[in-house]
Amino acid sequence: MNNTELTSALISRLQLSKTAVALRIDNIVGCINAELQNNNVVAFGDLGTLEVQKRDERISVSPVSGKKLLTPPKLIVKFKVGGELKDKLKNLKV
Repeated sequence: MNNTELTSALISRLQLSKTAVALRIDNIVGCINAELQNNNVVAFGDLGTLEVQKRDERISVSPVSGKKLLTPPKLIVKFKVGGELKDKLKNLKV
């Protein structure tokens, strides 16, 4: 589901205008971004959690040249699936 599909789904469920739904989505994303920038964990009930983690410096290999490169450390956002969603996904057929 992309942003347009999410907006359309929320418009039909909430019976709001496209502008109102877009504003709500922007506010939610803004709140999540602010919390992650403050190094806080964002929990979505049984859906899961978002948290910032530090990826350490590592040596990677270029697939084209085969040369070893030093990849600097960086911060990444990780999503951990919640228990209820994990159970629902186990029941899906592959």
